[in-house]
Amino acid sequence: MRTLDLSHEPTIVPLIAMLQSMSAATDPNAILGAFLAQYGRVRGIEAFAGIKPVDGDDGAYRVLYAVRPGDAVNGHAAHARDISPQGLARLPIHRDPFLAQITRGRCPSMNFDIPRVNDPHVGPVVEGLTSCMALPIFHGEKIVEWTLAFGTRSDAEIAARDVGQATMTANLLGAANRHAEVLLEVKRLNSALRDQLDGIARVQQSLLPARIPSIPGLEISTSYLTSDAAGGDYYDFFPMHDGRWGILIADVSGHGAAAATVMAMLHAIVHCYEPRDAAAPIDPAAVMAFANRRLVAANLDGMFVTAFFAVYDPPAGVLRYANWGHNPPRLKSGPSGEVMELAQAATLPLGIIDDAPASGSAVVTLSPMDTVILYTDGITEAFSPSKEMFGVQRLDAALAKCTGQPACVVDSIHGALYSHRGSATRDDDQTIVAMRFHGLGAPPRT
Repeated sequence: MRTLDLSHEPTIVPLIAMLQSMSAATDPNAILGAFLAQYGRVRGIEAFAGIKPVDGDDGAYRVLYAVRPGDAVNGHAAHARDISPQGLARLPIHRDPFLAQITRGRCPSMNFDIPRVNDPHVGPVVEGLTSCMALPIFHGEKIVEWTLAFGTRSDAEIAARDVGQATMTANLLGAANRHAEVLLEVKRLNSALRDQLDGIARVQQSLLPARIPSIPGLEISTSYLTSDAAGGDYYDFFPMHDGRWGILIADVSGHGAAAATVMAMLHAIVHCYEPRDAAAPIDPAAVMAFANRRLVAANLDGMFVTAFFAVYDPPAGVLRYANWGHNPPRLKSGPSGEVMELAQAATLPLGIIDDAPASGSAVVTLSPMDTVILYTDGITEAFSPSKEMFGVQRLDAALAKCTGQPACVVDSIHGALYSHRGSATRDDDQTIVAMRFHGLGAPPRT
């Protein structure tokens, strides 16, 4: 085998330096700067200019950059290439006859003994140079830009294939610049979107209880974890005029900004509910029916909300509830430790149909040390790496292992989820509200 020694080839070193710099660049100006700084050494070019034709105005153009490679290397000359609509609008329109002539067609050209360039930006940079290679940059069938390479070479020093290779190189550079511009725009849009989502998340967090309320007879712990910056889970506590408390957990279909918006709607709807008889106890089923009518009228476009709403009566230790499509809460018995589900009074989720079947309200009387666990489907529908769902059985097993104290309930569920998934990541929002009843007249522990 024979190997050609290229270590002394004068164009190889600057070519490698150019490719290394261009591949490491992250924005169009850096890519262009790397090209301008080294390509002149490869091809014997002494000045570059980039001009963009003005659509519908023959011979008119804007100068994107005009620079000598040596100045580009030393950072003396600006070569900002901003082709955004705003950037182009800031550039003046020029009409130098020579530049207009060589950029009027669709083919590259090699021009010798060129006349003086009177353009105020290009002229000073190319003063004294006698040749110009005009290379069209295509985007589809349209010429979007021209790269002009100036030097002092004669026609004996240039071949047609050199112009063809230079045209290909210029268009590859143009494609690289467009790719970099797209990436920058994607980053900008992602940053703006992230800022908006962060704002939505802050608003959403402000709608949740700022602190756990002190409710007679109950010890409470909660956990609220979103899969995105903003989520669609919601829980709340409502003090009522007669000493009772409303307790709500809800889950908007999907997650992210749209779900957070519907969650905010539900918050407003429930908080503005007023019963027809202000003196009568509030019926959970009536509250949910009211919310359903409002959400259906809002036309959620395929979205819906599952919700469990209960009214807790401290003197009686009674929980009256209605379930609109939500996961049945669990009840861990204080005396026996048995885990059961509160599966009565169930109907369709909120926001689907106006005349949803009435669920009525069910009643459960709590025994001392009973614990009620409300949760969203991000808990039971969490998948393992092998795509196995966490499910109700694993949830009940986690509840059976804990003491029933609300903080222990939350920790036990989180530990079981971590073991199941192998990580603390989430595909859906996960909310837990655990409430232990301490008996009639007993103060809640904190």
